[in-house]
Amino acid sequence: MNRITLGLLCLVCGVAGLVAVWMAVHAIAAEEQQVIRYDRESRYYKIRVVDYPAEGRRCLHFSKSRGIQSSMFIDDPVKLDLRYSKSMIAAFALHPAPKEVLLIGLGGAAIPKFVQKHFPDAKLDIVEIDPDVVKVCQDFFEFKGTPNTRVIVMDGRMYLKRSPKKYDLILLDAYAADRVPFHLCTLEFIQLVNSRLTDGGVVASNLWESSCNRFYLAELKTFQATFPQTYLNTSGDSGNIIVFGTLDKKEITKDEWARRAEALPNVKSFGFDLPAQIRGEYEHLTARVIPEKALTDDMAPVDTLRHENPKYYDKQ
Repeated sequence: MNRITLGLLCLVCGVAGLVAVWMAVHAIAAEEQQVIRYDRESRYYKIRVVDYPAEGRRCLHFSKSRGIQSSMFIDDPVKLDLRYSKSMIAAFALHPAPKEVLLIGLGGAAIPKFVQKHFPDAKLDIVEIDPDVVKVCQDFFEFKGTPNTRVIVMDGRMYLKRSPKKYDLILLDAYAADRVPFHLCTLEFIQLVNSRLTDGGVVASNLWESSCNRFYLAELKTFQATFPQTYLNTSGDSGNIIVFGTLDKKEITKDEWARRAEALPNVKSFGFDLPAQIRGEYEHLTARVIPEKALTDDMAPVDTLRHENPKYYDKQ
């Protein structure tokens, strides 16, 4: 080995060592920027509550693989942080005056707290399968009871099968770590949701699909096959797709939906511009041709479809 080669090798090793030190320092800094408030396994999830002091946020994680499940501003616990939750609120502009609201999936209670503050007259039923999630929301996310709020610890589909109660709005936000449980994806379940809506009722579902795959298309097809009118809000670059189904046979245009949002009580105190968000995200789904079959209880290969890009799928 000549001197030049040896010199280059030493230089490379030196640079590699500096890089390793830099990475180690920044990894330690990143750890120091996090304060873990809660970290335990429940029957359903690994639940972690983490504070990010530099950002003023407290976040709920159900697993390391999915990232943030819910986020709260520590100095303003009711203000919505994550973009998808703001998109879900657009459902309130599709119904003139919702009196009965159902939320399946509590998460970090961001949406319930928002509804309690801005729609105090609405009766809110929340169905959450994991009692530990309810306790964590009470202990760490400023979730408090009100006379119009009811929490039911039960599987969402089982609740709808057992309860004949009908709702003006049904919000679907249930996740098992990094995916919607398969039994909450199928045509039979979405038809059950449909049957629990009042006249003029609306359903909004968070699909959380960051890329176009066959599951995403099949789920859109499932909603399309169930409701007279369907819509999409793409929630910016969050990776969330919010699909809406309505019982109205007439299409609601983007401008009409935005006008309804402008007429909502206290809309200017929401902390975000809902009418502008609707105008930027709106897509009418009803007439769109979707080359997939609706998911059913007998055929809902969710895990397989989530990893198949329709671009490379050969139709039979």
